Amino acid sequence: MPLPALSGLADAGFQLEGGRGGRLDVEAATGPGAVFDRFFAAYDEAFVLPDEKEGRDGFLECLALNGAGTIDAPYAEWVLVASRDGDVVGGANFFCHALEGRDGSALAMNLNYVFVAPAHRGRGHLRDMVAAARRLARMTFAGADALPLYLFIELNDPLLMDAEAYALDSEVAGIDQFDRVAVWARLGARLLDFDYVQPPLSASQSADAGLMLGVVDPPHPALDACVLGTHLERFFAVSVLKGGDPHADPDTAAQLRACATRCMAGEAIRLLDPMPRLDALRPLAGRGGRGPGLRARLAAPGAGTETLPGNPA
Repeated sequence: MPLPALSGLADAGFQLEGGRGGRLDVEAATGPGAVFDRFFAAYDEAFVLPDEKEGRDGFLECLALNGAGTIDAPYAEWVLVASRDGDVVGGANFFCHALEGRDGSALAMNLNYVFVAPAHRGRGHLRDMVAAARRLARMTFAGADALPLYLFIELNDPLLMDAEAYALDSEVAGIDQFDRVAVWARLGARLLDFDYVQPPLSASQSADAGLMLGVVDPPHPALDACVLGTHLERFFAVSVLKGGDPHADPDTAAQLRACATRCMAGEAIRLLDPMPRLDALRPLAGRGGRGPGLRARLAAPGAGTETLPGNPA
């Protein structure tokens, strides 16, 4: 089955029935302009950790790759802003693409950044931002409403953060790091049992091995390693390396090799529910990586490999 084509959408606007605050007006764009400026102004106040934060020029580099054929598949990079009565409630930046899985065509997206403005927190608006991004991802492709959708996120591993970073990010975000993991788990997120490293976002930044990769409402109980490899290769090429070759970067190449090996073996990546052990592990927070991280601790009991039927062609 051929991959769905791009719908041709470059800008979008729609209304969303929001959480406890009522209807939201959503505006989205794939390039610079007023929507991007509103997104970036709000985003810039929401993110503080230096190696996780994309700069204005970095965003514009990514958006400039729309339509450039950087990867051999239909894709788009978006920014969106949700507002009520002209006041920004939240926003998101994501990369989406179409891929071929074992079960046929599917969509995948990386929710690179998502935030709720401080004045609007505690009202269920994170769920609204995720819903807006999902809707927009499907609108990006023609006839894709019924296709499976893999929604990937990055989360801080609270057990790999030092006390200063833990406190700073929790204060600015208005939520404790463990509580953030719990919120995402309640939204359907599961953590990948995979050694994930975010490559440097720019020449002046460092790789970040303190993140966990998750997938929200996964279509299957385990994640096909082939799907993960395809997604990471394309996400790295566009959103992280800004058109660079992910096979030439040591941080990304090692992860892609690991996915390729497991893909050829017909393996799946375990998906971990953090909720059962989250409270028991809270006392270990802020130790700066002294000992295994949260993902590693969740994976330790009964860690193993699940195998999918059949091998990729």
